[in-house]
Amino acid sequence: MKQHEIDEVLNRPYSKELLAKDITRMAFVALDGTPRSIPIGFAWNGSQIVMCTSKNARKLPALRRNPAVALTMDTEVHPPKVLLVR
Repeated sequence: MKQHEIDEVLNRPYSKELLAKDITRMAFVALDGTPRSIPIGFAWNGSQIVMCTSKNARKLPALRRNPAVALTMDTEVHPPKVLLVR
């Protein structure tokens, strides 16, 4: 996607609502090559999604090896509102 397309999606009202949440699901590839999806706290600072974890978190070696991740922010009601970030 081009930057203006990304900005358009992030400026939608439901995107702002979802970016105001404090939990996302992060998918990544574990060291054994299998997919993982974990809940993780995050903050949106207006231009970046910021996540923190402990220095000895088991996901860190996998993320160092392969930093590609996907994030899902969504609502718990139907029909769900969903924001997917890669």
